[in-house]
Amino acid sequence: MSSSRKPRVQILALAWIMLMSACLKSTEPLPSLIQLNGTWNYTGIQTVPVRETLSGTLTITRESGTSFQGRLDLVGVNSQTQQPRLLNGVVSGSVIGTDVIDFDADLETTRRHVGQIVADTIAGTWYSSSDGAMSSGTFRVERETR
Repeated sequence: MSSSRKPRVQILALAWIMLMSACLKSTEPLPSLIQLNGTWNYTGIQTVPVRETLSGTLTITRESGTSFQGRLDLVGVNSQTQQPRLLNGVVSGSVIGTDVIDFDADLETTRRHVGQIVADTIAGTWYSSSDGAMSSGTFRVERETR
């Protein structure tokens, strides 16, 4: 091998090693900074467009750092007709700072929830907008006793 090609080969070998070591980094979740895993009892009120009471379960199944994922299963009852409807879907969100939670629940539409964490309770507001129609309300979740 000529002496002029040797530095190029060494540079390419070094670049290859760096690329391969990047592939070996862990894809494991980071330790949770928020400790939300588990089952939470969800209650809420939809105030717009039609008043509806909401009750069900928020289940957080995965956490990594300040982010989390899970599932929300609700029953909504129309306050005028008493007609129930099922709402369920996946949840993903994060904690901002030490006490604000922000998550989306993909139900009939995506409902964005923003609330404050105090001990084992989270309370706040939610809203959804789709095709010009808006719905909103309040929510409260309490951790089930372990």
